[in-house]
Amino acid sequence: MTSTANSVWWQPMTFAINQCQGFRIGALQLYLQRQAKQWLIATDNLGDDTKVPVQQYNVEMIPGHLQPQRYMFTKSPNVCRLVPQLLDRSVVVKTLQPVSIPPGEQATFYISSPVCISVVLPAANAEKSELILTDIAVQRLSDTWFGPSTQIGELCYADKTHARHSQAELKCRPHRAITPVQVHNLSEQMLAVDKISIPVPLLALYGDLNGNLWTDGLTLHHKSSQSLASFKIDKLSITTQQAATMLSPPRKKAEKHNLIRAFTDMLSDQRG
Repeated sequence: MTSTANSVWWQPMTFAINQCQGFRIGALQLYLQRQAKQWLIATDNLGDDTKVPVQQYNVEMIPGHLQPQRYMFTKSPNVCRLVPQLLDRSVVVKTLQPVSIPPGEQATFYISSPVCISVVLPAANAEKSELILTDIAVQRLSDTWFGPSTQIGELCYADKTHARHSQAELKCRPHRAITPVQVHNLSEQMLAVDKISIPVPLLALYGDLNGNLWTDGLTLHHKSSQSLASFKIDKLSITTQQAATMLSPPRKKAEKHNLIRAFTDMLSDQRG
């Protein structure tokens, strides 16, 4: 079996009858097979998400130890594409090292979160939409509640981050999307940033020619004696060297008053 690296793995692919393709995306092993009247999709979790970039290869059939999901058609479409999507809930990321921002200062962090993969077939005609066969999480995150009480807050996903502050430190990981987050500490007190809630359903997702995934940026303003942080969504401006294409729009529309409980120290103040 010969695999090839595929940086722009979200491009449409044409399958012959009985052709089967395997994809390695982070820890996700994905198999797609087209038959005359059905598509078969099977997945496996390999545990190791360090292999980059995305690997794509031909296989004779889906391995026997996997149970594929079948999608039936009168005549199966011959074109398919994989579409990365941001998660459907905010992601609360915990910094691996303590980070503080002095009063009046600002800092930019690059925070990544895992994506899910939609398997999409093209519209049958101009009057119909594309058909999403399934959404597959590349990495399973645990649930967490982010808020000052069980009545106030929201159910989120939990993750960890290095909160890198330089683009040069970023590693290419095609299964994770990078969100530039600019934090302004407008208060007169030191701001400890040990957790940040990233509202990924409100952000668009982009892919560049190197296979990196990016989201819209966020600008957060922290003011003293406020339990909420105002935020602004910034359109993609990560680089001028690489052309980036929007792969998926935001899942939700941001509300008029963009306020989120962004930092855990605010929540601690409110509890006290």
